[in-house]
Amino acid sequence: MSGVDTVRGIAYQQAQAVLEAIGLLEDPTLGSVRVEGTDDAVDIELLARGGTLSHAIQVKVRAPDYTWGESALLAVLKRWAVLPDAAHASFEFLTDGRLGPSGRRVQQALEAAAEGRTGPLAELLGAGVDDPVCIALGKARIRQDPHSTSALLARAEHQVTAMLPSARTEADLRKQATEAVDRLFRALFDFASNPEPQLREMDRQRIAALLGVPAEQSPAQRWSAVRERYLEAARSFIEQEVIAPAVAGIQMRDPSVLWQHASGGQRLRVGELLSVLAGRTGTGKTTAVRILRQQAAADGRVVITAHAESYLPGRLGALTADGLAAVLQEACPTATGAQALSDSNVTLVIDGAAEVAEPTRRALQEELLAPVSAGHGARIVLVGRDMAALRAMLPGSVSPEMFRMVPLEYKRRVELVEWATVTDGRSCTPHMARAVVATLDKTLGDAAGNPLVFSMAMALLDDQDVPKGRASLYRAFIEQLAARSGATGMSAVRTALGIVYALLLNDGRRYADVYEWHHLLSQAASALRSVGLPADVSTLDEAARRCGLITSLGWEQTVVPMHDSFADYLAGAAHASGAAPLPHGLSASDDQRMLFCAEIRGVDEAIAALVTRDLPFTAVALAGYDRRPLGLEAPHQVASVLCHLSAAQDQAVVMSRLKDGRALALRPTGTESAWVDEARAFELAQTCHAAVVDKEAGPLAVAARLWRQELLTLLRQPAALFPRRPDPGQTAAEALVRQTEQTALVVNQLIDLAAPPGHAAALKAQVGPLGLRAVIGRPQQDMLGMRTPVDYRHSDDIVIVEASAEPSFSPEKSQGQTALEHLLDSPPSATAAQRVREAIEALTTSSWLTP
Repeated sequence: MSGVDTVRGIAYQQAQAVLEAIGLLEDPTLGSVRVEGTDDAVDIELLARGGTLSHAIQVKVRAPDYTWGESALLAVLKRWAVLPDAAHASFEFLTDGRLGPSGRRVQQALEAAAEGRTGPLAELLGAGVDDPVCIALGKARIRQDPHSTSALLARAEHQVTAMLPSARTEADLRKQATEAVDRLFRALFDFASNPEPQLREMDRQRIAALLGVPAEQSPAQRWSAVRERYLEAARSFIEQEVIAPAVAGIQMRDPSVLWQHASGGQRLRVGELLSVLAGRTGTGKTTAVRILRQQAAADGRVVITAHAESYLPGRLGALTADGLAAVLQEACPTATGAQALSDSNVTLVIDGAAEVAEPTRRALQEELLAPVSAGHGARIVLVGRDMAALRAMLPGSVSPEMFRMVPLEYKRRVELVEWATVTDGRSCTPHMARAVVATLDKTLGDAAGNPLVFSMAMALLDDQDVPKGRASLYRAFIEQLAARSGATGMSAVRTALGIVYALLLNDGRRYADVYEWHHLLSQAASALRSVGLPADVSTLDEAARRCGLITSLGWEQTVVPMHDSFADYLAGAAHASGAAPLPHGLSASDDQRMLFCAEIRGVDEAIAALVTRDLPFTAVALAGYDRRPLGLEAPHQVASVLCHLSAAQDQAVVMSRLKDGRALALRPTGTESAWVDEARAFELAQTCHAAVVDKEAGPLAVAARLWRQELLTLLRQPAALFPRRPDPGQTAAEALVRQTEQTALVVNQLIDLAAPPGHAAALKAQVGPLGLRAVIGRPQQDMLGMRTPVDYRHSDDIVIVEASAEPSFSPEKSQGQTALEHLLDSPPSATAAQRVREAIEALTTSSWLTP
């Protein structure tokens, strides 16, 4: 380790020790902290009030170019496991570095052991599951915390603020907190250098004295005392959004609409609080959960919303406290957040959970493991863009309710245009509003149903030139922000922010602490100066803040975009201009920056290969921007990207230019990719999938059409020849169980055939749970005949009972109601094909697979 790395390691370790010491004051079971612990196996020890070791931490930094592998991690873990305290204490390996593939296997084995599955860990150790080392490591974990020392100390200051006595001003309070943390930091450094173990131990009274705070939590700060104040504040914390979002269960036909108005619209019942809510950027996820928080408070239920960007690994209580503080408008101790987390009447909504960096997401997943699996404490709601990523963060043993955001319907868009026009003091007839919506729909395409994009377009209605496409819309909107705020030099600001966000997105996030932000902005400014453009970090930052493109979140001043889609646009524009290189790989939340990039500069071979490999469902939308001419190599280019889209083995593509200038593309077996004459093409078309594409269609557009033809054939729904009813001697419940089982079997078979190679998990997550929990009611006569009502919700398991039986499923928690006859009349193969088709369209573009 170099000298610089040594200093960085010491500072990082001390910052973590400071956080642990402050956290000790908020845990009534702990009595002291010891730094530089036993035999170089432990750096920080947390001791119970009786003096026994409760939790041990080994802290290590890692240079960015290196990762942690299996051998290095097992060496640390084994060194701990043979110590006497390992029999009763838990252990944590804490690092700011990345895990390599073998390191991830160790982390996964420890996570499995924490759930009681010790087999993978025993295999890695080469020992039996009853071996003392294996048993001891069942209480061990690996935590990745990539935050800088400065960011960790800023979090420490934030936590201390909530403990300090009131100050005259917020500036005084911040100063007191900074001075208190500095005192603790220096004291811990002195303690760590003492050769006597007992003199390296600091008790809670000493910690409290150094910080100038009480050694025990004040009764007024306990959750029981804060709860009513929080509810009152949340009831009055009304969302002022003009466009109300809509939320629906993954398989629900009729969405439950969340309105910000007191009247009109249907309230989502608090009993139906979400477990997973996914939706593309700008669809109103954050607005939905804010409205939900206010509605829940009106019913006396606590919903706490928190930003995943503020999460520090291992500190879910602090994140919850941040959510409380945002509503109470006052600092809230971590202990209060932890107490709220243990309250089963609380729901914690973590917004942006799928948009944080992978190590942070893994840490959050691990911290949620125990409470979610046990079913105790607060209900957890994860909100983000990617359904698969959100579902993966929850234990496999639980069956979450999954919800999605619903696009703005045409009728609602017309109403919004009418409302906006009248608000500006002008008259607007329904005919005029429909004409405006028609123009916007033509410009925006599928994005017209996106609340954010539609609201931006309405804000620009008075401009002389209506933007053509999303990228132009974002650019025009930013120019409008700059004009209204008086910000200047926006061309340089856009480019600099694009470079910064491209770097952040490569790391799987759109946010940075204030120190990293200025470092990245400095890099971007240097890049601008290198091509002769004057750029100053403070000037760029000031202009971006002045027009609202960036803002700060929380005490730590985490820098975030005004909306995450602006980070996507700016990064995509930087890629398109060449200011930032394309990334080497893409994650699920990178779809929009690639679409923005393609819209601005078009699709080339590099973008096509990158997106089809890593984000194959996004390739369908990307294909609309591919206008490359079909040259001699076109069949090979189509085949090269088609192999990432289609699970079929033979990907040879034959093409022919038709007399009208269009092209005919085919996928015959047993041939080589090539151009052929029209007669040969028509002959081959009788034996394989074929598609005719427009003159302007490029290679990716051709590949997408061929893939569509394959999926249409695969998902062709057989017609039901006659109504199906329970077999003789079979109850209605048994018939529905059998129907559900057969449908699930066919769905899994179709996913294996339809999903692009390596992307079945994303499609499966979008399809949703394949089981069913239902209560079958008594038959009823209506105008259509005899019908049997069924209250149901989709689940990972199958629990179906009849109304006369002892209910094991509560209808109050149902996602919907239907008729048994409707469920049984549709053959399992048809139901399965419909579910997979709808999931693919949700991941690609609407109505893409409509014949």
